[in-house]
Amino acid sequence: MTANDGPGRLSSRMPLEISSVVHSFGDRSALDSVSMDVAPGVLTGLLGPNGAGKTTLLRILLGVLVADGGGLRWGGRPIAAKDRQGWGYMPQERSLYSAMPAGEQLVYFGRLHGLSRADATRNTRALFEELGLGDRWGDRTDKLSGGMQQRLQLATSLVHDPDVIVLDEPFAGLDPVAVADLSDLLRDRARAGRVVLFSSHQLDLVQDLCEDIVMIDHGRTVLDGKVAELRASSGGRQLRLTVGAPDRMWIRRFPNVRVAEQHVDELRLDLPPGTDPLEVLDAARAAGPVYDFGLELPTLSQLFLAAVEEQPAAQVVKEVERT
Repeated sequence: MTANDGPGRLSSRMPLEISSVVHSFGDRSALDSVSMDVAPGVLTGLLGPNGAGKTTLLRILLGVLVADGGGLRWGGRPIAAKDRQGWGYMPQERSLYSAMPAGEQLVYFGRLHGLSRADATRNTRALFEELGLGDRWGDRTDKLSGGMQQRLQLATSLVHDPDVIVLDEPFAGLDPVAVADLSDLLRDRARAGRVVLFSSHQLDLVQDLCEDIVMIDHGRTVLDGKVAELRASSGGRQLRLTVGAPDRMWIRRFPNVRVAEQHVDELRLDLPPGTDPLEVLDAARAAGPVYDFGLELPTLSQLFLAAVEEQPAAQVVKEVERT
Protein backbone atom coordinates (compact mmCIF):
# COMPACT_ATOMS: atom_id res chain seq x y z
CA MET A 1 0.00 0.00 0.00
CA THR A 2 1.11 3.52 -0.63
CA ALA A 3 -0.10 6.83 0.76
CA ASN A 4 0.94 8.64 -2.39
CA ASP A 5 -1.55 10.03 -4.84
CA GLY A 6 -1.95 8.16 -8.06
CA PRO A 7 -4.33 8.04 -10.99
CA GLY A 8 -7.94 8.44 -9.94
CA ARG A 9 -7.07 10.00 -6.59
CA LEU A 10 -8.12 13.57 -7.39
CA SER A 11 -10.98 13.15 -4.90
CA SER A 12 -8.43 13.20 -2.10
CA ARG A 13 -7.96 16.90 -2.80
CA MET A 14 -11.56 17.81 -1.98
CA PRO A 15 -12.33 19.69 1.26
CA LEU A 16 -14.85 18.54 3.83
CA GLU A 17 -17.31 21.21 5.01
CA ILE A 18 -19.51 21.07 8.12
CA SER A 19 -21.90 24.01 8.32
CA SER A 20 -24.04 25.04 11.31
CA VAL A 21 -24.83 21.49 12.41
CA VAL A 22 -27.36 21.17 15.22
CA HIS A 23 -28.56 18.04 17.00
CA SER A 24 -30.50 17.25 20.14
CA PHE A 25 -31.26 14.14 22.16
CA GLY A 26 -34.71 14.88 23.49
CA ASP A 27 -34.53 18.14 25.42
CA ARG A 28 -30.72 18.10 25.57
CA SER A 29 -28.84 20.03 22.93
CA ALA A 30 -25.77 18.05 21.84
CA LEU A 31 -24.62 20.34 19.01
CA ASP A 32 -25.48 24.00 18.63
CA SER A 33 -24.56 25.34 15.18
CA VAL A 34 -21.08 23.77 14.92
CA SER A 35 -19.15 24.58 11.75
CA MET A 36 -15.72 23.57 10.51
CA ASP A 37 -13.76 23.11 7.30
CA VAL A 38 -11.37 20.19 6.96
CA ALA A 39 -8.86 20.86 4.22
CA PRO A 40 -6.98 18.05 2.46
CA GLY A 41 -3.34 17.86 3.40
CA VAL A 42 -3.91 19.41 6.84
CA LEU A 43 -4.25 17.63 10.18
CA THR A 44 -7.45 18.93 11.75
CA GLY A 45 -8.38 18.27 15.36
CA LEU A 46 -11.88 18.32 16.84
CA LEU A 47 -11.05 19.01 20.46
CA GLY A 48 -12.88 19.40 23.74
CA PRO A 49 -13.60 17.66 27.05
CA ASN A 50 -15.51 14.42 27.33
CA GLY A 51 -19.19 14.99 26.64
CA ALA A 52 -18.59 18.10 24.53
CA GLY A 53 -20.33 16.64 21.46
CA LYS A 54 -17.33 15.42 19.45
CA THR A 55 -18.52 11.86 18.90
CA THR A 56 -22.03 13.06 18.03
CA LEU A 57 -20.60 15.32 15.32
CA LEU A 58 -18.44 12.52 13.88
CA ARG A 59 -21.38 10.12 13.84
CA ILE A 60 -23.43 12.69 11.92
CA LEU A 61 -20.56 13.15 9.50
CA LEU A 62 -20.41 9.38 8.95
CA GLY A 63 -24.17 9.08 8.54
CA VAL A 64 -24.74 7.08 11.73
CA LEU A 65 -26.90 9.93 13.07
CA VAL A 66 -28.98 12.46 11.14
CA ALA A 67 -28.50 16.11 12.05
CA ASP A 68 -31.52 18.18 13.04
CA GLY A 69 -30.14 21.01 10.93
CA GLY A 70 -27.10 22.23 9.07
CA GLY A 71 -25.19 20.99 6.06
CA LEU A 72 -22.42 18.52 5.19
CA ARG A 73 -20.50 18.84 1.93
CA TRP A 74 -17.49 17.20 0.34
CA GLY A 75 -15.87 18.82 -2.65
CA GLY A 76 -18.63 21.42 -2.81
CA ARG A 77 -21.57 19.02 -2.97
CA PRO A 78 -23.75 17.25 -0.38
CA ILE A 79 -22.19 14.09 1.02
CA ALA A 80 -23.74 10.91 -0.38
CA ALA A 81 -23.87 7.43 1.13
CA LYS A 82 -21.55 6.12 -1.59
CA ASP A 83 -18.95 8.73 -0.55
CA ARG A 84 -18.95 7.51 3.05
CA GLN A 85 -18.55 3.89 1.97
CA GLY A 86 -15.02 4.64 0.84
CA TRP A 87 -13.97 6.64 3.89
CA GLY A 88 -11.89 5.34 6.77
CA TYR A 89 -13.47 5.52 10.23
CA MET A 90 -12.05 4.52 13.59
CA PRO A 91 -14.72 4.52 16.32
CA GLN A 92 -13.94 5.31 19.93
CA GLU A 93 -15.20 1.87 20.98
CA ARG A 94 -13.24 -1.08 19.62
CA SER A 95 -15.15 -3.06 17.00
CA LEU A 96 -12.87 -6.04 16.41
CA TYR A 97 -13.58 -9.76 16.27
CA SER A 98 -11.88 -11.07 19.39
CA ALA A 99 -11.27 -14.66 18.27
CA MET A 100 -10.04 -13.83 14.75
CA PRO A 101 -6.27 -13.68 14.07
CA ALA A 102 -5.08 -10.10 13.63
CA GLY A 103 -3.80 -10.42 10.06
CA GLU A 104 -6.80 -12.37 8.84
CA GLN A 105 -9.07 -9.78 10.43
CA LEU A 106 -7.48 -6.86 8.63
CA VAL A 107 -7.59 -8.69 5.29
CA TYR A 108 -11.29 -9.28 5.94
CA PHE A 109 -11.91 -5.56 6.50
CA GLY A 110 -10.04 -4.80 3.29
CA ARG A 111 -12.29 -7.22 1.39
CA LEU A 112 -15.36 -5.49 2.88
CA HIS A 113 -14.11 -2.28 1.28
CA GLY A 114 -13.95 -3.94 -2.13
CA LEU A 115 -10.28 -4.93 -2.32
CA SER A 116 -9.23 -8.18 -3.89
CA ARG A 117 -7.68 -10.71 -1.52
CA ALA A 118 -4.25 -10.02 -3.02
CA ASP A 119 -4.58 -6.25 -2.58
CA ALA A 120 -6.04 -6.59 0.92
CA THR A 121 -3.19 -8.91 1.93
CA ARG A 122 -0.55 -6.58 0.49
CA ASN A 123 -2.05 -3.54 2.22
CA THR A 124 -2.37 -5.45 5.49
CA ARG A 125 1.29 -6.49 5.48
CA ALA A 126 2.36 -2.91 4.78
CA LEU A 127 0.20 -1.55 7.61
CA PHE A 128 1.43 -4.23 10.02
CA GLU A 129 4.98 -3.05 9.41
CA GLU A 130 4.03 0.62 9.62
CA LEU A 131 2.16 0.17 12.90
CA GLY A 132 4.60 -2.18 14.61
CA LEU A 133 2.35 -5.22 14.27
CA GLY A 134 4.65 -7.17 11.99
CA ASP A 135 5.01 -10.27 14.22
CA ARG A 136 1.36 -10.36 15.35
CA TRP A 137 -0.21 -11.65 12.13
CA GLY A 138 -1.41 -14.95 13.61
CA ASP A 139 -2.21 -13.72 17.12
CA ARG A 140 -5.83 -13.75 18.25
CA THR A 141 -7.09 -10.21 18.69
CA ASP A 142 -8.16 -10.77 22.31
CA LYS A 143 -4.62 -11.87 23.14
CA LEU A 144 -3.15 -8.54 22.04
CA SER A 145 -2.45 -5.80 24.56
CA GLY A 146 -4.81 -2.84 24.70
CA GLY A 147 -2.32 -0.68 22.81
CA MET A 148 -1.85 -3.30 20.09
CA GLN A 149 -5.62 -3.65 19.71
CA GLN A 150 -5.80 0.12 19.32
CA ARG A 151 -3.23 -0.05 16.52
CA LEU A 152 -5.15 -2.85 14.83
CA GLN A 153 -8.39 -0.86 15.11
CA LEU A 154 -6.64 2.07 13.45
CA ALA A 155 -5.40 -0.22 10.68
CA THR A 156 -8.99 -1.22 9.84
CA SER A 157 -9.70 2.40 8.95
CA LEU A 158 -6.67 2.63 6.66
CA VAL A 159 -6.43 -0.74 4.94
CA HIS A 160 -8.30 0.46 1.81
CA ASP A 161 -6.20 3.68 1.57
CA PRO A 162 -9.18 6.05 1.94
CA ASP A 163 -9.41 9.65 0.77
CA VAL A 164 -11.10 10.73 4.02
CA ILE A 165 -9.87 9.51 7.42
CA VAL A 166 -12.03 10.15 10.49
CA LEU A 167 -10.72 8.98 13.87
CA ASP A 168 -12.57 9.22 17.20
CA GLU A 169 -10.12 9.48 20.13
CA PRO A 170 -7.32 7.56 18.40
CA PHE A 171 -4.75 8.37 21.11
CA ALA A 172 -6.78 7.02 24.04
CA GLY A 173 -4.83 4.38 25.95
CA LEU A 174 -1.64 4.66 23.90
CA ASP A 175 1.82 4.92 25.41
CA PRO A 176 4.18 7.73 24.30
CA VAL A 177 5.93 5.54 21.71
CA ALA A 178 2.61 4.55 20.14
CA VAL A 179 1.44 8.18 20.18
CA ALA A 180 4.58 9.20 18.29
CA ASP A 181 4.12 6.38 15.75
CA LEU A 182 0.48 7.28 15.18
CA SER A 183 1.34 10.97 14.83
CA ASP A 184 3.91 10.16 12.13
CA LEU A 185 1.39 8.00 10.31
CA LEU A 186 -1.26 10.75 10.29
CA ARG A 187 1.29 13.31 9.09
CA ASP A 188 2.19 10.99 6.21
CA ARG A 189 -1.45 10.61 5.18
CA ALA A 190 -2.02 14.37 5.36
CA ARG A 191 1.10 15.08 3.31
CA ALA A 192 -0.29 12.74 0.66
CA GLY A 193 -3.33 15.01 0.36
CA ARG A 194 -5.84 13.03 2.40
CA VAL A 195 -8.55 14.66 4.50
CA VAL A 196 -7.64 13.78 8.11
CA LEU A 197 -9.97 14.66 10.99
CA PHE A 198 -9.59 13.27 14.49
CA SER A 199 -11.15 14.01 17.86
CA SER A 200 -9.39 14.17 21.21
CA HIS A 201 -9.96 15.39 24.74
CA GLN A 202 -6.19 15.33 25.39
CA LEU A 203 -5.63 18.88 24.24
CA ASP A 204 -1.97 19.39 25.03
CA LEU A 205 -1.05 15.88 23.86
CA VAL A 206 -2.07 16.79 20.30
CA GLN A 207 -1.02 20.43 20.46
CA ASP A 208 2.06 19.88 18.30
CA LEU A 209 0.21 17.59 15.88
CA CYS A 210 -2.84 19.62 14.86
CA GLU A 211 -2.52 22.39 12.32
CA ASP A 212 -6.18 23.43 12.36
CA ILE A 213 -8.52 22.92 15.31
CA VAL A 214 -12.09 23.39 16.38
CA MET A 215 -12.70 23.31 20.12
CA ILE A 216 -16.22 22.66 21.33
CA ASP A 217 -17.79 22.62 24.77
CA HIS A 218 -21.37 21.65 25.56
CA GLY A 219 -22.01 21.43 21.82
CA ARG A 220 -20.81 24.96 21.05
CA THR A 221 -17.69 26.16 19.29
CA VAL A 222 -15.42 28.06 21.68
CA LEU A 223 -12.25 28.31 19.56
CA ASP A 224 -11.36 27.57 15.97
CA GLY A 225 -8.51 28.33 13.62
CA LYS A 226 -4.86 27.50 13.12
CA VAL A 227 -3.10 26.41 16.31
CA ALA A 228 -0.07 28.65 15.80
CA GLU A 229 -2.22 31.70 15.13
CA LEU A 230 -4.54 31.06 18.08
CA ARG A 231 -1.64 30.72 20.49
CA ALA A 232 0.24 33.72 19.11
CA SER A 233 -2.80 36.00 19.01
CA SER A 234 -3.87 35.26 22.57
CA GLY A 235 -1.70 38.12 23.82
CA GLY A 236 -0.35 35.98 26.62
CA ARG A 237 3.17 34.87 27.40
CA GLN A 238 4.26 32.33 29.95
CA LEU A 239 7.54 31.96 31.78
CA ARG A 240 8.25 28.31 32.49
CA LEU A 241 10.62 27.66 35.36
CA THR A 242 12.06 24.42 36.73
CA VAL A 243 13.11 25.37 40.24
CA GLY A 244 14.81 23.65 43.15
CA ALA A 245 13.48 25.73 46.05
CA PRO A 246 9.96 25.30 47.46
CA ASP A 247 9.76 28.98 48.46
CA ARG A 248 7.42 30.85 46.11
CA MET A 249 7.11 34.04 48.14
CA TRP A 250 9.27 35.93 45.63
CA ILE A 251 6.35 35.90 43.17
CA ARG A 252 4.57 38.46 45.36
CA ARG A 253 7.03 41.07 44.13
CA PHE A 254 5.10 41.00 40.85
CA PRO A 255 1.44 41.65 41.68
CA ASN A 256 0.34 41.40 38.04
CA VAL A 257 2.04 38.05 37.45
CA ARG A 258 -0.36 35.11 37.83
CA VAL A 259 0.59 31.50 38.57
CA ALA A 260 -0.94 29.53 35.66
CA GLU A 261 0.34 26.11 36.78
CA GLN A 262 2.25 24.99 39.84
CA HIS A 263 3.87 21.62 40.42
CA VAL A 264 6.53 20.30 42.79
CA ASP A 265 9.45 21.61 40.75
CA GLU A 266 7.84 23.54 37.89
CA LEU A 267 6.08 26.87 37.60
CA ARG A 268 4.23 28.46 34.71
CA LEU A 269 3.66 32.16 35.16
CA ASP A 270 1.38 34.35 33.06
CA LEU A 271 3.24 37.53 32.19
CA PRO A 272 1.06 40.57 31.42
CA PRO A 273 2.19 43.09 28.79
CA GLY A 274 5.03 45.26 30.04
CA THR A 275 6.47 42.66 32.40
CA ASP A 276 10.17 42.00 31.92
CA PRO A 277 10.66 38.21 31.95
CA LEU A 278 14.34 38.61 32.82
CA GLU A 279 13.41 40.52 35.97
CA VAL A 280 11.09 37.72 37.01
CA LEU A 281 13.78 35.14 36.24
CA ASP A 282 16.33 37.04 38.34
CA ALA A 283 13.91 37.05 41.28
CA ALA A 284 13.44 33.28 40.98
CA ARG A 285 17.20 32.70 40.85
CA ALA A 286 17.69 34.82 43.93
CA ALA A 287 15.27 32.55 45.83
CA GLY A 288 16.95 29.29 44.81
CA PRO A 289 18.37 27.27 41.92
CA VAL A 290 16.65 27.46 38.52
CA TYR A 291 17.48 24.39 36.44
CA ASP A 292 15.57 25.29 33.30
CA PHE A 293 13.45 28.12 31.97
CA GLY A 294 11.71 29.24 28.81
CA LEU A 295 9.32 31.83 27.48
CA GLU A 296 6.33 30.11 25.91
CA LEU A 297 2.90 30.73 24.43
CA PRO A 298 -0.24 29.46 26.21
CA THR A 299 -1.16 25.80 25.76
CA LEU A 300 -4.38 24.67 24.13
CA SER A 301 -5.75 23.67 27.53
CA GLN A 302 -5.14 27.16 28.85
CA LEU A 303 -6.74 28.76 25.80
CA PHE A 304 -9.73 26.50 26.29
CA LEU A 305 -10.04 27.41 29.96
CA ALA A 306 -9.89 31.09 29.08
CA ALA A 307 -12.60 30.68 26.45
CA VAL A 308 -15.06 28.77 28.60
CA GLU A 309 -17.14 30.81 31.04
CA GLU A 310 -20.17 28.71 31.93
CA GLN A 311 -18.43 25.57 33.19
CA PRO A 312 -16.60 25.62 36.55
CA ALA A 313 -12.84 25.80 35.97
CA ALA A 314 -12.06 22.88 38.29
CA GLN A 315 -14.37 20.61 36.30
CA VAL A 316 -12.86 21.69 32.98
CA VAL A 317 -9.31 21.06 34.23
CA LYS A 318 -10.31 17.60 35.39
CA GLU A 319 -11.89 16.74 32.04
CA VAL A 320 -9.24 18.08 29.68
CA GLU A 321 -6.41 16.45 31.60
CA ARG A 322 -8.15 13.06 31.90
CA THR A 323 -6.27 10.28 30.10
